[in-house]
Amino acid sequence: MTQQEALDLIKQLLKAKDEDELMQLVSLHLSSLDGTFFSTADAAVRQLERDGKTGAANALRGLTDRMLRMKTLI
Repeated sequence: MTQQEALDLIKQLLKAKDEDELMQLVSLHLSSLDGTFFSTADAAVRQLERDGKTGAANALRGLTDRMLRMKTLI
């Protein structure tokens, strides 16, 4: 996964309208998640925190933690 692909996926995840859509996106992309995705997501969390968007930062951090646990179970 390239950094741009990771950013695009992060944007899609943050824009999911509900939990069902979010889990559908996660399931669709879970097999392609790699170190680039997780490091890009971490950078996005830090940027959101700097921008004062702590709610979005916490949501993204929680989601990526959940995705990492799912990924390690595959």
